[in-house]
Amino acid sequence: MTAAVLTVSQVNSYVKLSLDGDKNLQNIFVNGEISNFKGNYSSGHWYFTLKDSKSAVSAVMFSNSNARVRFKPHDGMKVIVSGRVSLYEVAGQYQLYVESMQPDGKGNIALAYEQLRDKLAAQGLFDAKHKLPLPVLPKRIGVVTSASGSVIEDIKNVVSRRCPLSEIILFPASVQGEDSARQLTQGVKYFNETRSADVIIIGRGGGSMEDLFCFNDENLIWAIYDSHIPIISAVGHETDFTLCDFAADQRAPTPSAAAELAVPDKTELMAVIDAIENRMKNRTAQCLYGEYQNIDRLKDIIGAKNPEKQIMNEILQLKLVSTRISAAVENKLTAEQEQTNSLASQLNALSPVRLLQKGYSVTTKRGKCVVSAGSLKEGDKVNVRFSDGSVQCRVIKEAY
Repeated sequence: MTAAVLTVSQVNSYVKLSLDGDKNLQNIFVNGEISNFKGNYSSGHWYFTLKDSKSAVSAVMFSNSNARVRFKPHDGMKVIVSGRVSLYEVAGQYQLYVESMQPDGKGNIALAYEQLRDKLAAQGLFDAKHKLPLPVLPKRIGVVTSASGSVIEDIKNVVSRRCPLSEIILFPASVQGEDSARQLTQGVKYFNETRSADVIIIGRGGGSMEDLFCFNDENLIWAIYDSHIPIISAVGHETDFTLCDFAADQRAPTPSAAAELAVPDKTELMAVIDAIENRMKNRTAQCLYGEYQNIDRLKDIIGAKNPEKQIMNEILQLKLVSTRISAAVENKLTAEQEQTNSLASQLNALSPVRLLQKGYSVTTKRGKCVVSAGSLKEGDKVNVRFSDGSVQCRVIKEAY
């Protein structure tokens, strides 16, 4: 009997059916070390080799399965995977189809937490230089937490007791479950976009690491890092730490403690105000005392150099000078008058008019005095002036 000739596809199909039908190769758990890890960016599938000290097997984990893995696999990591063995018919290669994966020796969530923590720390998201100071007296406190939990009530009680003037604005968000990280991120962004809070408290009560894992979401950490409003993280209890705590500007062990950090105690605030008021009063009193001393000193200076007295002295001096000037002017005028009278007497004694009164006369021709008879000729007209008047005359005969 001649054996049937099979095609390669028929052989591969038969082997695949055999592997798929073997219950011992379905839902198995395999321990090994990852190598040649590759992620397909378009499909999201993971391809890698799982090996031990003696053997290796190709493995694939499709995107719908690896989406549930919280950590990032890498070469050299020891893991425990579950899945099934089958054949990739195209290449004729059997491989392990992985459906779940967890670290060998460390929990899935713990490893994911450490990986993301180290990654964000290397990017500087937890550096102290990026931390914002909390406002001294916030008017509005934004709270991102569950609307039905005890957290919001604890915060309200503390704020109403310590600083009743501060207003609490709640952004209700789920604090556990698949959609919780997105809602928490949305709350942080909401207060930043609307500028409706002076400080933000984000948190919830205690719980397991799984319950708190939404506070380790990378998008939430970036939203906290990018926030222009100071954020207080109050997640879990004092011993619980999330990445939200590292990224926030302040970390509080409990929501109540966060509320105490957010607002001042009114009693302490009043004490501070009283102290400031007392310092202002003391400072004012010191300033006034100093000014009073300055006024007294100026009074003494003014008393010693009284401007009224100085003015009176100057007026007296002016009067004395005025009197002296008047006397000097009067004396000068008298002397000048006497000199003028003397000169007048002298002039009067020499006056030609007085000579005319004695019988003399003055003869002029064309306005000029005639001093010689020889200067006249017959027919000349002359003017003869006497003491009491003048007459016009004609020369009848020339001098001889």
